[in-house]
Amino acid sequence: MVERRSALKRYLKKEIVMKNLRIHIKPDDVLADIDEYADGTVPLSRCLYYIKPYGTHGINEACEAVYFTGNRVPYHEHSSGFETFLVDGGAIEIMSLSKKSAARKGDIVHIMPYIPHSIHALEDYSIWRAFHQNLWLVELKIDEIALRDRHWDAILTPEFKNDVRIREGSVRFDYLTPACLDVPASDMPCLRHYDFALASYCFDGIALKLKVGRWETQGAKEVWQLRLSPGYTLSWDEVHPFTHLYDVFSGSVRVTLDGMEPFTAQARDLLHIPRFHGGRIETLEETVLFDMGCQGYLTRFMEELNACKENEPAKLKDNSYIREIMKKNDYHVMFGSL
Repeated sequence: MVERRSALKRYLKKEIVMKNLRIHIKPDDVLADIDEYADGTVPLSRCLYYIKPYGTHGINEACEAVYFTGNRVPYHEHSSGFETFLVDGGAIEIMSLSKKSAARKGDIVHIMPYIPHSIHALEDYSIWRAFHQNLWLVELKIDEIALRDRHWDAILTPEFKNDVRIREGSVRFDYLTPACLDVPASDMPCLRHYDFALASYCFDGIALKLKVGRWETQGAKEVWQLRLSPGYTLSWDEVHPFTHLYDVFSGSVRVTLDGMEPFTAQARDLLHIPRFHGGRIETLEETVLFDMGCQGYLTRFMEELNACKENEPAKLKDNSYIREIMKKNDYHVMFGSL
């Protein structure tokens, strides 16, 4: 009887934990829905807040802003933290270092500390999905909204913008927007168009494109685009140590995870997979995923796997060899039949 009670307690504890985790996040499943105002009368944008930051590097803070034609974010820079943006609809002009270019659906924009930048919406309902690292910007915005509701005039003062935002958000807005020259996306290091890759790898059923390297995130993570054939699987066991954050950019997937009923995720859904939960993702059609918070050393794993493909292709069918390389590079997601 004591053993049965212990097992029941463990089961109930697991069920409670699973219910509290935000795993399958749909576009309208928000922690906060914020209308941003420039002057108190006309909405600048709508900001949807999905995931709070966590961990040593404050990773995976996820939100998106929906902009309308003519909306602008002033020219500014951050003294700390990193921003990775995915354009998920419409078109947004990026201005940085006296250059400008348009980013469209599927493009990535990666901003590192001290890179001045500004954005300008070129179309209505332009979707600017943000994945922050070590910034906590949206929490600051929520606090600003609470202050706005009590003392609107306070947040309009230069003292507030230049003191509180620098102090809490490491943001400097005291720039004049420079005259910017129109250039191709390839001439702007921060802008990575849909087909761009720092490195590309291709295996049966999957093409991987490195969009943001670990050297661009202070060693915290990598960002990847995964192009997957129908029926392709990604799987991991219960001892994997990292939380995963996938953006389902197109297509659909079936997700199976310890302690949950299987579910289907569609385009624009987020998959926030907790560590220490075994599971798998299976594509139901041609699908593109963005791995926005890859903490394992996937680049190293791919480099070794690619060398194996070129020099000893028979080893790609040796499951124990593949797992040995994965363990060596602290990467824990198994690709397809590898």
